[in-house]
Amino acid sequence: MTEPEIYLQKLGLTGSEVTVYLRMVAGARSAKDLMKTTKMKRPTVYYALNSLEKRGLVSKSNKEGDDTFTIASTKRLLALAQEKEQEAILLTEQIGELVPILMSAQSSDSEKPTVSFFEGVDAIKHIVMDVMYTKKHHVDLIVPAKTFFWDFGESFLRKYIEERRQRNIRTRNLWEVEIDPKEFKNYYSTFSETRILPAVMQNKFKTTIFLFDDKTLYISSLKNCYAILVTSKEHNETMSALFEGLWSTARPHAS
Repeated sequence: MTEPEIYLQKLGLTGSEVTVYLRMVAGARSAKDLMKTTKMKRPTVYYALNSLEKRGLVSKSNKEGDDTFTIASTKRLLALAQEKEQEAILLTEQIGELVPILMSAQSSDSEKPTVSFFEGVDAIKHIVMDVMYTKKHHVDLIVPAKTFFWDFGESFLRKYIEERRQRNIRTRNLWEVEIDPKEFKNYYSTFSETRILPAVMQNKFKTTIFLFDDKTLYISSLKNCYAILVTSKEHNETMSALFEGLWSTARPHAS
């Protein structure tokens, strides 16, 4: 499959519609020409032409009984892409409203504890962003000096921080070491409390830990590239107790 075919299908065109459209780009103008050059049957060609016409990609001659078609400006493809983008934005907003409703309807206390394993950068990015749907709008983190956030790049970190701000998610962060004051101001000065772990814990761990709702999420270093999500109220309470003990002895981050 060529790149034009791939891109056109991403716009929502079917295989037959793509074939007909590209043949029209190449010069075909009538259903007869299309049937001859594509080897497709008459109903398939006309169905594709009608679908392309509804999308504004082709138009039919006004002459009664004429099966001549005219291809629209290829700029119409950009308009279709923009329409798809707007649909995606709207769908994201709608799903964003739906997920908390569905989550609140779940009875986590009655469910059995579960352990889920994720591997690979993309999978980890998705599960980290899922943290932003916390019911309590609060997340506690234990963060090593070399966290995956920096390894995954600044663009992902910015996306995470922006999503957190939009959803008004407050965090408490226990870091192994302090970070650059400028980075602290840009990423953590709002909606966050940050303290530095006791010296006894430094250079001892590489896994980032998220505590939220009844869940505990462990993110490994980029070298190992995996995540483990434990959904268990009991486990979360145990880890939260450990967090509170560390929080009480940790020193504030120098702002």
